[in-house]
Amino acid sequence: MIESILNVFTLSMIFIVLGDIIVERSGIVNLAIDGMVTLAIAISYISILRFGFIQALVVTLVVAVTIALIVSFFINILHASHILTGLSMNIALYGVSVTIGIALGGGKAIRQTTLPSIYVVVYTVVITFMVWYLLYRTKVGAIIRACGFNPRAAETLGVRVWRVRTMALSIGYTLIAIGSYIYTTMYRGAWLPYSGMGSGFLALALAMASSWHPLLASIITILFVYFYTSMYILQLAYGVSAAVINMLPFIVSIAIVILIQITPIKKKLAIPRALGEIYFKEERAV
Repeated sequence: MIESILNVFTLSMIFIVLGDIIVERSGIVNLAIDGMVTLAIAISYISILRFGFIQALVVTLVVAVTIALIVSFFINILHASHILTGLSMNIALYGVSVTIGIALGGGKAIRQTTLPSIYVVVYTVVITFMVWYLLYRTKVGAIIRACGFNPRAAETLGVRVWRVRTMALSIGYTLIAIGSYIYTTMYRGAWLPYSGMGSGFLALALAMASSWHPLLASIITILFVYFYTSMYILQLAYGVSAAVINMLPFIVSIAIVILIQITPIKKKLAIPRALGEIYFKEERAV
């Protein structure tokens, strides 16, 4: 049953959502995510055409970490607004993705790879568990969450907040790049201008809906993508109107969010209270 629900698009979105959770758990509002996804898809496509699948993954990861360092420079070193930095990066990355995609790709198709359903299930479970374990069972994860909850207190205890946030950005963008690579090679198998645009913001919304918890995020993402990719099949099978079918993925996600908010689960989810704060090292906790 679960193999029929999970597909490579689900796996791609889970990687992107989990990457965003790691970034935002450190206190950074990751509004550059949509541009990053769009650029990573274009880079994957071009690199596959010119080098091959393995080399394309390496190139995509290098580009993702480079973008993460640029975002970190603006937010952590120059103390720029998280929101303005993210939106500005989005505009720039959209343009770069289209420019290099058209100039170096030329609209050629690539050989689409396949991944058996059982591997999709295994990879989904493994990556979800790994991110959960990193954030909630390791010292590194505790430091990341501390920087997102109270960076001044973390700095007082000797934590270099800007270094931790840079590390979180690098890890998160690595996962986002892998998800974008899967989107290109296993889901689409082709590229058009602005391919993947909107997927980043969707991942951002799914991460927020889960209160930035990896286990809940994976469940919500699986349900959302299942209804999103199966809505026309459901329409043919049950004769439901197209308007209702198009709303179904969002209705399910909202229902899950409401369920979380009205149950004791909410009290167990410590959200990053310092999310989006412009932090200066001199502002220590008293």
